Amino acid sequence: MPFNAIPAEDFLNREPELNYLKGLSKLKANALGGDVFLDGARGMGKTELQKQLYRILFWENNVVPFYYSFKTANLKGTYFAQDYFTGFVRQYISFVKKDPSIANNVAEPLQRLMPTISSLGLYWLIDCIEDFQGHVNKNDFYWQLVAAISAPVMAAQKMGKPVIVMLDDFDEAAHLYESSLGDAHGLISLFGESMRNRLCPHVITGSAGALEPIFTDHSLIGMTERMRLGPLPEDLAIALFRAHLTNLKITCAPGVQLEFLDLLRGNPFYIKNLAKAAWKMQKNVITEKDLIECYSFEVSDGETAFYWASVFSRYVKNPAQSKAMLKLLMHAIENGGIEDGKRLSMVSGLGEAETETLLNALTTSGIMRVKDAVLHDFIHCLYMKEIEGRNVSDAREKIEAKYIQEREESCFELVIPMSSNAELVVAKAVEQIGKNINLDAEFLNYLQLALIEVCINAIEHSGSYEKKVFLKFITRPDKLEIIVENSGRPFSLESIKEVPVEEKMRLGMKRGWGYKLVHKIMDSVKVERVNDRTRVILTKNIDNGS
Repeated sequence: MPFNAIPAEDFLNREPELNYLKGLSKLKANALGGDVFLDGARGMGKTELQKQLYRILFWENNVVPFYYSFKTANLKGTYFAQDYFTGFVRQYISFVKKDPSIANNVAEPLQRLMPTISSLGLYWLIDCIEDFQGHVNKNDFYWQLVAAISAPVMAAQKMGKPVIVMLDDFDEAAHLYESSLGDAHGLISLFGESMRNRLCPHVITGSAGALEPIFTDHSLIGMTERMRLGPLPEDLAIALFRAHLTNLKITCAPGVQLEFLDLLRGNPFYIKNLAKAAWKMQKNVITEKDLIECYSFEVSDGETAFYWASVFSRYVKNPAQSKAMLKLLMHAIENGGIEDGKRLSMVSGLGEAETETLLNALTTSGIMRVKDAVLHDFIHCLYMKEIEGRNVSDAREKIEAKYIQEREESCFELVIPMSSNAELVVAKAVEQIGKNINLDAEFLNYLQLALIEVCINAIEHSGSYEKKVFLKFITRPDKLEIIVENSGRPFSLESIKEVPVEEKMRLGMKRGWGYKLVHKIMDSVKVERVNDRTRVILTKNIDNGS
């Protein structure tokens, strides 16, 4: 319900947007404004902005607020109509009497409210209720929907007081149906008349990708302006986090800079959830390391994980599709997007048609386009659990290790074409990196030879459709890690035939040194298969004798 908004003092940096929306009814009445689509990344506070607006309007008494969330709505048309209509009636009476309990008591039948409605002199509302019930008794599907959706307009016209209609996750209205899913396309267009009315400005949220075709399909196009909600500035993000901690009776350790919050990119939803995670984990005094620990809990098993899991569940119908979606998303994260659509069925494990349908749903949702480190970490955790079969503890340890190491590491990335002598560029790069971290000259020479062999193996034997080799060099005070990755055919270390190292040195061979040399000079050599890509991970522990 709209009354469960956060305290106004904790809703930071949205005063201009709130002030504009408060005056929306006057702007629309004078044809200077229209309806508003709240745009922004998930968690930026679009729903919260609606709730804050609702609370302000409810107590100011100049404009009637009505809030409806499609997120939890039953989209069967008759059920939706009943829920929408009764919700408006309750909220309207609640507004007139200034009694929030009426709106919150969703279990009370409308018939029990009739004496209250009569005492308020709202006889036109009694007529509306009787008309709606008449459509129900006649089983008139179409007029039930029309009567429900037009109720705010009717109220505004009868009382001469504007009604601001707030529709949360409005794109879900595109899935309204009569008897079975997909049997009545275009029912969302019934909102057109209500949205055109000058006494009823609408403030809506939802997936931009899903809403754009909705407005293109009918006369709503051009009637709605976009209001984008951006992230909180760094100082306000820290202030909000500290405010949440204070409310939860948690303090920060002396000297803590809260630099880890940069990862959350000023997202109020993530900030709130991280603070709550600290409370759930019984933290009394927060350190930077605690933040990482709480964050790993949040993206693996906390409210943020639950939220994204519920978003994903809208777009998949069974476990097979769920796993396929995870594989596609991991592929997109690791490759910076999806370039070769023809090979996606190999990644997903589904047929081409089913993969295309799933990909279209993800594209419409906007998830594929989101550059969100928190979402990516959630996907990685879920991938480890659902695809790799790891437990939650393993997933959390992986995330924690990633961020603890990042605070102490440097990372260099290199992409080379699969062409003649391209591996020599890698040798030159690793030479410079080795000098920067003071690697032993003899070891560095062997490392260059080993990397040349790994790259040649990828170039000559992988059959990569990308014709590229991706390398990442990660340096830490105690460790050097080199990751070599390419698409194409898989291989195993056991399948590679080697010539003895001593023989190659005797013959002065500069190629074909093979993986025995790699194993000899590195502390760890792993070969992984990730979707359609082969990943070689070379690790060398560093000490003064390296």
